[in-house]
Amino acid sequence: MKAVVQRVVNASVAVDGQTISSIGKGLLVLVGIDRFDEPNDASQIIKKVLTARLFDDEEGKMWKKSVKDIDGEVLCVSQFTLLASFKGSTKPDFHESMSTVPGKAYYTSFLEEMQKGYHPSKIKDGQFGAMMQVSLTNDGPVTILLSSQPSSSSSKTSTANTSRSTTPGLNASKPQKKKDKGTQRPNKPQSIDTITIPSIQPPKGSPNDKVDASSISSITGTIANVGLGVRDVLKDNEGLDKKKVEVNS
Repeated sequence: MKAVVQRVVNASVAVDGQTISSIGKGLLVLVGIDRFDEPNDASQIIKKVLTARLFDDEEGKMWKKSVKDIDGEVLCVSQFTLLASFKGSTKPDFHESMSTVPGKAYYTSFLEEMQKGYHPSKIKDGQFGAMMQVSLTNDGPVTILLSSQPSSSSSKTSTANTSRSTTPGLNASKPQKKKDKGTQRPNKPQSIDTITIPSIQPPKGSPNDKVDASSISSITGTIANVGLGVRDVLKDNEGLDKKKVEVNS
C-alpha cells in the first residue's frame, strides 16, 4: 500500500460539482491499494498517519504533534493511480492496483479501522471509484510519502534473492588471465629421440587367432628404419645451417 499524506489548513472533495466532504486543519491522505495488500498493510499505514508528528506544538516547535494531538481531521481519498507504472510506454499502467470489487471492500475496512484508531467523526472520505475534484491548502508545504512493508517472511525471501542476484562475484566466472604474447616461449621442434612409436597391436579376430611373429618383426624394423631416416635428414639440415653461418661470417 502507498499513501501520500499532506498537512493542510483545509481540504475538500467534490463530485459532479457538488462538495461531498471537507475538513479543516488536519491531513489529506491519498490511498493507493496494491493488488497484493493484506490487512497488515492497512494497519501499518493507519498507524503512521495517526501517530506521525507533522504539526507544531503550542510554542511553535516543529514536528512535535500528531493529528490526534491537535484534534485535527483526516480526509481520505482512494487513489489507485499511485500504483501506476510505465513499462516501455508513455501510457500509465495500473495493473499493480487492486481491482474494483475487492479494492472497494478493502478501502471500506481501511476507513473503519482508522475510525476505530481515532474517532469516527474525525475521519472523512471521498467517493470510491468516482471522478473527484480535490481541493486543498497545503500547510508548509508538508507532503509525506508512505509505503507499507512486507511481512518478515516475505522480506527475508526477497532479501535472500536480492543478495544472490546483486552481490558481485557470486555468480560471475573468474576472469582468465591473458598471456603476454611477447613473453611466450617459441615451440621447440620435437627431437627424433622423443618421437613416440605406437605399440603394435595384434589384429582383432577370434581368440584362437595368432599373430605371425615374422610380421611383427617386419613392421618393427620398418618403423625403426623410418626413424633413422628422419634422424639423418635432421643431421643433414643442421650441417647445411652451419655451412650457411660460415659463409655469411
